[in-house]
Amino acid sequence: MNVFTLSESPVEEQVRQLERGLPGQTLGQIARKLGVSEKTLISSLRFSQRTMTARKAAGERLTMSESERMLRVARVRNAAAEIFTNDAAIAEWLSSPDSALGGRTPLEMLATDIGSRKVENLVQAMAHGVPV
Repeated sequence: MNVFTLSESPVEEQVRQLERGLPGQTLGQIARKLGVSEKTLISSLRFSQRTMTARKAAGERLTMSESERMLRVARVRNAAAEIFTNDAAIAEWLSSPDSALGGRTPLEMLATDIGSRKVENLVQAMAHGVPV
């Protein structure tokens, strides 16, 4: 299961996969794609390091809540790909504090639904050349 492809699938399929739980290796898949460490991703999305390490070692699926946060990252990465030239540029943007986000990084904001909406609105504004 590729989480970046899933984020562009019909909503019904996304919900089905979230309810089932994404594979534990989704964390590594996103970290590699963005060129960030798993530790950074775990910290930014407010996962428990111990839980994620144990889940990965046991080959367990992510919970629905964890899966949803992972899907948010994939969705924002795909939207940002319309603006930035490559994944390294996307990773830099995701990891850089932004005044439009109160000095937080976009990646940190993806830990919550409200924060992710703010990031998605920011990406849309940037795509359309709207000042933020």
